[in-house]
Amino acid sequence: MSYRMHVDSSVKLTGELLFGIVKSDEMLNTVQPTGQPLVDDWDCLKAMVRTFETHCGSLSQYGMKHMRSFANICNARIKRDQMDAASAQVCVSVPSGHYSSLENGFSA
Repeated sequence: MSYRMHVDSSVKLTGELLFGIVKSDEMLNTVQPTGQPLVDDWDCLKAMVRTFETHCGSLSQYGMKHMRSFANICNARIKRDQMDAASAQVCVSVPSGHYSSLENGFSA
């Protein structure tokens, strides 16, 4: 359970750093119009997930529910270095153990 709380809070706090507390929920949860792909740049999505996981640990199967948030970060044209700085600030150390991205590889 603490792993799930870590993932959820890390994504939420990263969004708050990138978009501000007021706009974060809206930006992370925006749904693309019908017929539009989830993300405009699939390479960006992969890069954002890997950047986040480098600092915060693997999303694993549970964390896949946050894929829309990462897609929206890309659709908002957030740069990789911004994501790197935000996730590094949110996750001061990489979680060790079973869910470490260093141990299991990346989700994307």
